[in-house]
Amino acid sequence: MNLDFLIALPEIVLLAGTCALMLVDLRVGGEDRRVTWIMAQCVLLACAVSTLVVLFGSVTGREALGEPGSIAVLYGYNRMFVADLMSHVLKLAAYGTVSLMLVYSRQYLLDRGLLRGEFVSLLLFALLGVMIMSSASSFLTLYLGLELLSLCLYAMVALNRDSAA
Repeated sequence: MNLDFLIALPEIVLLAGTCALMLVDLRVGGEDRRVTWIMAQCVLLACAVSTLVVLFGSVTGREALGEPGSIAVLYGYNRMFVADLMSHVLKLAAYGTVSLMLVYSRQYLLDRGLLRGEFVSLLLFALLGVMIMSSASSFLTLYLGLELLSLCLYAMVALNRDSAA
């Protein structure tokens, strides 16, 4: 049985949630953008739940290995992607960090008119790059995650194009 899609479930959930967020943001009007912000938090929560599902789903076969306290290390995509305890902990920490960043920066972004769907979707795509890097098992996968992260951060820096500074 091919487990490639199962071990990449958090990344798939984040990608689908970010694409849905972009589509919803097209229909949301006004400057407040509460719907976009709440949907981003819900996507982060869904990613955390899917990460825990993959983590505890890999624990079920530990008795067959003869190690009652270990968590299985799952490889996918020709051993270029790994799902182990360290990658899951890093992903959960990244979700918490991005969620706190959204909470604390909301008023700052509202005051400057920067809380738009572009900012939130770029932030979530940058998180996807972090998630790919934390699960990378080869340099190619690490490079792809780093490029996704850096391109999103370059675009986020350029969002405040009306600033004189």
